[in-house]
Amino acid sequence: MARKTVISKVLDVEAQDGIIEFPQNRILYADQFTDEAPTTDEDREGFKPKNMNDVFEHYQPSKNGVTMETEDGGAVYEDFDFKSIKDFEDEQLIAHSELMSGAKNKIDAYNSVIRQLEKNKTLRNALKDEAARGNLKNALKALLAELDEAE
Repeated sequence: MARKTVISKVLDVEAQDGIIEFPQNRILYADQFTDEAPTTDEDREGFKPKNMNDVFEHYQPSKNGVTMETEDGGAVYEDFDFKSIKDFEDEQLIAHSELMSGAKNKIDAYNSVIRQLEKNKTLRNALKDEAARGNLKNALKALLAELDEAE
């Protein structure tokens, strides 16, 4: 059963027409995207944007000091600047974050290994045999040591 999202805007306690139906094929962002409030009434009421680019250029939304947790439980603070609606998408947020892009690279590498294991029957069989698994593990350790020396 489809659900409807309804946004209500109370105009008066007795008002019945303050309800707006929000289309299901749209996304509504409702958050404070800047750390500072508008300073004057003109900032709030005098600005008449013609398109979304005007809004982003005028307000220059950003979030500073966003706290993120590292793998070892530490805290990292990062700043985000938004120049278009696209900057709110997962891919863009990850691309602008050093911590998240590093984590995504690790996840992609692990997924690549998993795909190789699923496709490579010889490697799968080697992992089942205890002696072959030990040999493979030693070979990977040697390769890793060689890569570390190359840096």
